[in-house]
Amino acid sequence: MENDSKMGLGGKQETEYTFQLPEREKKIALEELREDDSMREQSLDQLREWISKHPNIKRCRTDAQFLLRFLRTKKFSVPLACEMIERYLTIRQLYPQWFRNLDCEDPHMSEIINSGYLVPLLERDNGRMVLFSCAANFDPHKFTSAHMIRVHSLVTESLMDDEMNQINGYTYVNDEAGFSMAHISLWGISDLRNIVRCIQNTTPMRHKGNHFLNMNPSAAKLFEYSSPLLNEKLRNRLHVS
Repeated sequence: MENDSKMGLGGKQETEYTFQLPEREKKIALEELREDDSMREQSLDQLREWISKHPNIKRCRTDAQFLLRFLRTKKFSVPLACEMIERYLTIRQLYPQWFRNLDCEDPHMSEIINSGYLVPLLERDNGRMVLFSCAANFDPHKFTSAHMIRVHSLVTESLMDDEMNQINGYTYVNDEAGFSMAHISLWGISDLRNIVRCIQNTTPMRHKGNHFLNMNPSAAKLFEYSSPLLNEKLRNRLHVS
């Protein structure tokens, strides 16, 4: 079950931290993220001090697992991590229908999850967590775009504290064979722009590759509109086959 404390709004606070991942991840963390014991300790201390003095942050997790989401995504730039934490907390106030009170026991969430629409795979892609989505398993006549976003939020929040995922990042594989005009009709232009902005600016995840399979004309139409909304780095990681 997800709740507000899991998503950074209160809950776990400061705890001692020890790096316990294999040497492979330790090497990636150092070479790609500039992370070593000294950098990590200093950065965590700076983030905690910043949170404690922030006039608008009333409740926020300060445990290492949570804060390392942002530090690793921003390669241990404390100012950039601070900006992302602010945005992460802000969107949960602006769009509670997408990001607050997520619960896998909610009947709608449970049905969509059990349908196999969005599945974290057991096999990793060179260490990266693989998230597989199947458009045919999402019923656009029964569920809304808000349901879709909430399921993605629920699943990704459950994965973001995993340090293997924080360091190695994520690969996305999207089977669009069942995508239809009914799926497109779920999305207003404003909502589409807002969710793309949330994904690339507020989500502490290393997006390493996004693969689209079995693209039909309906899926291609949405892709054609939404992909230019992404920044250049994420656009370069889109792959269509």
